[in-house]
This record gives sequence, C-alpha cells and structure tokens, in this order.
Amino acid sequence: MKMLTIICREGFKDMVLNIFATQGITGYTVIRGAEGSGVTGTVPRTGLWRDRNMLFLVALDNDRMATLVTAVKQLRAELITANSGHEVPLKLFLQPCEEIL
Repeated sequence: MKMLTIICREGFKDMVLNIFATQGITGYTVIRGAEGSGVTGTVPRTGLWRDRNMLFLVALDNDRMATLVTAVKQLRAELITANSGHEVPLKLFLQPCEEIL
C-alpha cells in the first residue's frame, strides 16, 4: 500500500476530484488552507481561495496507485502546457503506507 500526497492550489480542486471520480476513488482526506513556500511562490493561509494551497491524501494498493499517479501526472503536464511551459502549483509525493489500526 502507498500514500499519495497531492499539494495544489484550491483552484485545481475540481480537476483533482474529477480524476478521483473517474478512477472510482471514494476514500481520501482533504486539508485546506495549507501555508508554504516553493518554486511557485509563497502561499499564506489567508487570501483569495484560488490562491490558497490544499492537500489531498490518498492511500491505495500499489496497482491502483500507479493508475492514479499516471492520471495526476497527465493533469500536471496539461496544466504546464496551458501555462506556456512554466511551473504550476501541483506537486505529488508518494510514500509507503502501512495501515496499523
């Protein structure tokens, strides 16, 4: 089992949720208003909703995770193309996950 963390601007929420719906993923956690700083700039907790960060956490078996990662990578590539090749605020992090309870 693996855990995928998706960090993105809240403006991308519907696109990510659409991928989940297409993949039949119904179990995930959302954390809104995450502050941070990275290559796309600094994100404060306050501000316009589309400019704030959010996190999605999804735990899946390895086979289903591979399909999800591919779909989110494709979304990111499309967003970069639409942004004239510039970086977009959508990052993915994958780590091992063990359910203990």
